Amino acid sequence: MVRKFRENKNFENLCLSIIRWGTYLILFTPLIIWRTSFFPFVTPKTIYFRILVEIIFAAYLFLAMSFSQYRPRINILAISIFLFIGVLVLTSYLGINFERSFWSTYERMTGLFTMFHLLAFFIILTSVFQKREDWEKILATSIIVGVLLSLYVLLTPQQLSTRGGGTIGNTSFMATYLLFDIFFAIILFLVKRGDWRIFSGISLAILLPTLLTSSARGAIISFSGGLVLLFLGYLIFSEKKILKRTGIALIFFLIILGIILAIYQPPFIKNEIEKTLIEMEPRFIVWKKAWKGFLERPIFGWGPENFNVVFLKFFNPCMFLGECGGEIWFDRVHNVIFDTLITTGIVGILSYLLIFAIAIFCLLKACLKTKGNDIFLPLGMAILLIVYFFQNLLVFDMISSYTVFFLSLGFISFLVKKKENLSQDSSEKQINPFFGSLILIFTIFLLYFGNIQPALSAVNTVKMLIPTTNLEDSIKFFKRAKNTFMEKYEIREQFSQRVSQEGFSQKENQEVLKSAFSLAEEEMEKSVKKNPLDFRPHLFLGRLYFSDYYFSQNKEKLDLAEKILEKAIELSPTNQQGYWYLAEVKLAKGQVQETFDLLQKAIDLEPRLAKSHWYLAMVYKATGLYEKALEKIKEAKGLGYNFEENLEDLKRVIEIYERLGDYSNLVLLYQKALEFEPKNTNFWGNLAASYANLGDYEKAKEAAEKIIEIDPSLKEKVEEFLKNLP
Repeated sequence: MVRKFRENKNFENLCLSIIRWGTYLILFTPLIIWRTSFFPFVTPKTIYFRILVEIIFAAYLFLAMSFSQYRPRINILAISIFLFIGVLVLTSYLGINFERSFWSTYERMTGLFTMFHLLAFFIILTSVFQKREDWEKILATSIIVGVLLSLYVLLTPQQLSTRGGGTIGNTSFMATYLLFDIFFAIILFLVKRGDWRIFSGISLAILLPTLLTSSARGAIISFSGGLVLLFLGYLIFSEKKILKRTGIALIFFLIILGIILAIYQPPFIKNEIEKTLIEMEPRFIVWKKAWKGFLERPIFGWGPENFNVVFLKFFNPCMFLGECGGEIWFDRVHNVIFDTLITTGIVGILSYLLIFAIAIFCLLKACLKTKGNDIFLPLGMAILLIVYFFQNLLVFDMISSYTVFFLSLGFISFLVKKKENLSQDSSEKQINPFFGSLILIFTIFLLYFGNIQPALSAVNTVKMLIPTTNLEDSIKFFKRAKNTFMEKYEIREQFSQRVSQEGFSQKENQEVLKSAFSLAEEEMEKSVKKNPLDFRPHLFLGRLYFSDYYFSQNKEKLDLAEKILEKAIELSPTNQQGYWYLAEVKLAKGQVQETFDLLQKAIDLEPRLAKSHWYLAMVYKATGLYEKALEKIKEAKGLGYNFEENLEDLKRVIEIYERLGDYSNLVLLYQKALEFEPKNTNFWGNLAASYANLGDYEKAKEAAEKIIEIDPSLKEKVEEFLKNLP
């Protein structure tokens, strides 16, 4: 009997150790990066998180099956979280693309599969960690991770990503994550004494400068407001009546002050508001499109991870312009309200808001029962949720912030748990070997097919895209990359674009290129079939067909390109890209007037977009209308299209001026071309001829002699040219 007890105790301790240390390791998720992975700041973190959750969840299942005291404890907060996850499942099923809702994309990896792992993480936290010292260690570990991240950001001038954010790769995502660690540190600083206070104080001295010197204005403003709320909350929930009255008076004062400032708007406030509105214009444009999409499917939405379809369906033609953000591919609304509304509808937003409402209500209720400095535990967590929610009005969650958010929900569940729930009758039970084997098999299955396969796929995708990789090897890497259960849309798009480029350049082996086209088209056709409402795969497939025609001169490919691009325009009628690519196809078919009409339509959609004018200029050039081509080139240049920065574009403009015999401008253009290729004898020869046609024979002679310096073998031709000069 004693031996059996010891065996059970050893087994219990083993499972608890796996869970405890696994939880600590999970909190290091924000520091994980794998440079050779597709989306190195996202994919490795998510896979790392999911693998560890699967391992500790298996240990937890064994623990819960053996010892009743570790089985899930259901409270109102847990019910709200389960309800939200259930709504995500329902709206994914009713949405337009369940596969994408389930897996998400490599760029985000926040689909149902990851949400199930976050739910499992919450269950483990709330069922296993039942002592305050356990939670203090967990929060301290998270703070340490935040400090390490902050030290890297503060001490390393050259960031891993152009968007900053240290190992998170984006300043906004980093700021969202740091908000949690900062509040954890503030709470411990106010509640604990001695070494704990020293630890949290030093941590704050490192964390705060990282947040406050970042460019994440939304997080900084939300944090500042959170400090004010924390102070007011302490006054209101204080046991001393004088402090309560002071807190209430301050709230009234701030409300009155806010009303006065809103009415009279002093210059410094007015200027700041105007500046903010200008900066927010791109977001407002996206939010308007999200609202249109919501009105079309208001109850259950379009399904998680499917905003990209809505964005393209209601595409604003100004998105190409810098003043509208200059981004043309959006898969998030950058606002938690609109993001949730558009993907999960009214049902989703209500279930999401319910989590916050219940958590904050329970925490404030706990504040009334808590005395002394311990009041900062429930109060601090309530303020943290408010701060997190409001800063998410300008950004969205990734795995790093999701991890600490669900960690916070677990801690809140611990704080608001009724005392009687902590002491349940415990009983022990032997694990059924069959169920134990099932858990192990299922865990191994998830580890390999849910994580290892996608990880290998991400690595092979990067290898496929390396410029020095020849096309034959790229095909091999692509075949390996698509060998995964995870969605393959991004991988197919990347490969199709690689093949399209090779088709236009035709530098690769003809047989290899033919094989690559066949494979890319087959895969992109699958993406179109599974995404019948998505403009993007239609556009890329149309481009791929046209590139294949350019390579093979197979007119069937031209017909296919025309058909798929016409469908793309139906799906996104205000997106200029569809008109640009279809115009190219029409020109190849000899349908010149239709080509003009399509490009004029693109111009009409957004007359300020220089690229549309440039494309029409190139069609005028191709059809011999050089005067019109020059006119459009000047319009494009006036709108910001600088053809002088690109040698190929410069050559096209040079050809137009040659046809028009404008030697004055040709001199300037050839001089610009020589900045790209100073030893190009053709450029020097044409420059000499242009000078000669202008009657500047001395400069013509200098330019011609430069040819001999570069290539002495051309001396005879140059001397012949010089003899003909007056």
